[in-house]
Amino acid sequence: MAGRLGLCVRHSQMLLTKIHHVQATSRKIMQYPSLLYLPTQLLTRTLCNKTADLTEDVKAKCVRLEERSFVRVAGSDMVPFLQGLITNDMESLNIENRALYTMILNVQGRVLYDILLYNLQTSPAAPPSLLLECDHSVVPALIKLLKMYKIRKKVDISSVGDEYSVWALLPGTSDPPVFVSDTGLSVTDPRLPDLGNRVVLKCGTNLVFDCTEGTSEDYHTHRYRLGVGEGVNDLPPGNCTPLESNLAYLNGVSFDKGCYIGQELTARTHHTGVIRKRLMPVTLDRPSSLQVGSTLTNQKGKNVGKFRHAQGLHGIALVRLAHSQEKLYCKQDSGEEVELTAETPQWWPQDPQQA
Repeated sequence: MAGRLGLCVRHSQMLLTKIHHVQATSRKIMQYPSLLYLPTQLLTRTLCNKTADLTEDVKAKCVRLEERSFVRVAGSDMVPFLQGLITNDMESLNIENRALYTMILNVQGRVLYDILLYNLQTSPAAPPSLLLECDHSVVPALIKLLKMYKIRKKVDISSVGDEYSVWALLPGTSDPPVFVSDTGLSVTDPRLPDLGNRVVLKCGTNLVFDCTEGTSEDYHTHRYRLGVGEGVNDLPPGNCTPLESNLAYLNGVSFDKGCYIGQELTARTHHTGVIRKRLMPVTLDRPSSLQVGSTLTNQKGKNVGKFRHAQGLHGIALVRLAHSQEKLYCKQDSGEEVELTAETPQWWPQDPQQA
């Protein structure tokens, strides 16, 4: 009995000690509220760079995107003019939301151009003007198409690739800066936050971020590992559909805005159809010289998709979802087969066949 009583006393003392420790910690937290946020800060660092040590500061990489260029659209009819051409809603592009991802389709609903729109207005009183970022090789064709649909609208369309440069700021440990000024802007990539920031600067303006210089290979490898298509190699004009190119997943289409060129097929697929093929990240078993548009086959020799492009071992391909977990093969010009493995991106919803 005495032994049990002694044991109970010891347990009571231990419990009281713990209570005093909790109370002391609570008083310390109330005195220093920042302690409440310490675990969150550490968790954020871990999620930003899983391989980095918690005390290590991994700088962002800045990459000049030479293969991208700009077209300026300005004028009082700018918003209604573009509203009837692009897949996204121009009403959502404003001073608070300065970047918009979208596509321009042909009348059959096929992708012509993938575009990032930027609002450079520094105040509501400034004259309306937008920059359209696109693949540099399609600038003449894009301007021709815009002028064809201009008719009598009060808009000015011009190439300004020699006036602005565009940079990708790949994520590091710290959140990249977001700003707008007379010399340019920095915004979170509207397609996917994991892509980092898009930075648009007037030519001659220095990039003053605390970052390391990266290469175009760094950017394309990062983008391919995420499974995001961009430009004429990944999205060949007239040969792919917007929903197969994950436009809805990348915040690039509005199904409520009304009519635009190519809308009928896109809306019908969204409301009644199922997506059987999608752009997916693929990993090659070795560096290869595969041709854009080469056929992908499975072990039975069945056609299951099309190869688009790669950077080193990482690339992107249009793959039939029903066969995406199988081993895939693609032939080089020499006839030698390369094995590819498709991966389902973590940012996709649970049912990727839903349009």
